[in-house]
Amino acid sequence: MNLSTHQRTLVVAGALLFLIGLLQGAVVQSFLNPRMALSAHQTAVQSGMAMMIVGALWASADLRSTYSSLARWTIVIGMFGLWAGLTASAATGASNNLPIAGAGYSAAQVTEALVSIAVLGGSVLMTIGWSIFVIGLIRAKR
Repeated sequence: MNLSTHQRTLVVAGALLFLIGLLQGAVVQSFLNPRMALSAHQTAVQSGMAMMIVGALWASADLRSTYSSLARWTIVIGMFGLWAGLTASAATGASNNLPIAGAGYSAAQVTEALVSIAVLGGSVLMTIGWSIFVIGLIRAKR
């Protein structure tokens, strides 16, 4: 399968995040909050797989160049950002925006703020990227 540069970016980023998730799964119990580490592990594995799939399907979307770049990079940055935020939460105990998996844990105010920025920022970015991609799929005339 020959992939365009855009597709390859998504597939390689997805494979990397998938691998990171697999490795993280082996050390879940060593985090301050293992339940949050499990969430981060699952997020990395699922997000990595999703990025590889979207990379394979990228050519099926009808997107202008600007929107294609915006969607691609917001998906990649958003998914890595969400994983990084969850991993930081697992390592530090930050839990302000993660009340279920973070129950019973807390961290310094600055740490809580940084984790919140990563989790919420990553979530917003990937939602923007996926929305653009879905619109491109709907617009496709195939």
